[in-house]
Parts: sequence; C-alpha cells; structure tokens
Amino acid sequence: MIIKKLAVNKGEQTVFSLAEIARIVGVKADKNLISAVSYYVKSGDLLRLAKGLYALDKDYLRYELGNKLRTPSYVSLYTVLQNEGVVFQPYTSIFLVSFRSEIRIVDGQKFVYRKIKDEVLLNPLGIKSEGLVAMASLERAILDKIYLDGEEHFDNLRSVNWNKMEELNEQVYRHKNINKYIKEMRSYVEPKNA
Repeated sequence: MIIKKLAVNKGEQTVFSLAEIARIVGVKADKNLISAVSYYVKSGDLLRLAKGLYALDKDYLRYELGNKLRTPSYVSLYTVLQNEGVVFQPYTSIFLVSFRSEIRIVDGQKFVYRKIKDEVLLNPLGIKSEGLVAMASLERAILDKIYLDGEEHFDNLRSVNWNKMEELNEQVYRHKNINKYIKEMRSYVEPKNA
C-alpha cells in the first residue's frame, strides 16, 4: 500500500521524508510506519538515501534531495552558474546555500552547502521553485557567490539582468562592494550608447 501511494505522487515528488510518507499514506509517523518503511527498504522496494529520506528508485531528483538534506536551503552558486552558462568550468558537485557550511556525500553525489546569514537565506526574492526544488535565479546565484567569496571572474555575463541584480542587492544583500561590482561589470558588459 505504501509503495503504490508513493508511486502516485512520484511525478512531482521523488524524495520522501518519513513525515511526508505518513501524510501521503494517511497514518501517523510512529513505530508501525518506521517498521513498514524498514521492511520496504530491506525488500528493495524503497531506497534509503539518508536518515529519514527515501526514494522509490535511483531516478530521483538530486536537487530535491539537496534541499531536503538541509532545510532551509536552495540550489545556487556554481550549480546555477554552470547551468546558466556563466561559468564554463564543469562541476559535478551540487552547490547550495544554507544556514551552515557542510559537505555531504549521498548515493555518490557530493552536496556542498555554504553558510549565509539568515536574513539573506530566508529572503525569497530571486529564489524560484521548480516543483519541489528551491533554486536561485541567475542573478541571485552571482550575488551569493560575490557575497560569500568577494569579486570573481565569470566567463559569460551577457544574459544577466542588471536591473534585477541592483534590486536584489538593495533588498537582500545591502552591500556596498556588490553595488560597486554591479556598476563596473554592467558598464563593461552592456553596449555603450552611441
């Protein structure tokens, strides 16, 4: 019964906590559910990814797992910058921003969490939800990187929305050095008016 109900939800959700399994199945997260989940793990019908996190099979979303391993968190930094073509260096690790720095390896995947202040982490501006995955916009990922590590060279800034960058800095980061960086890079990247 548990496996069938999880399979129905798998289209949108691929990683399940014990509390989510209880909610989907309509039971309490008690010893009986823990016992049933343990049985399904032993029989191979459920995959235990980490303590309290499960998937039906290996076809789960790695970003979703990253968000659930450390809550609150969102995918950012090199992961977003690589996906958006801003950095050309390939990265196999998944980079996230959270309330503490940590490296976790789960099912062969390396998750790199970087600590950022709560007022930045918990501000939703520039964070988009793609299904059950929280991910920084291109502009927010760039600003996270600069905020955490200082100025850096990026390979391709042509797709950046500089107005969004300024708005994010004003409302989320409030950092003078970031403002200076935005002005310098914007004048360098945007074509000059003739």
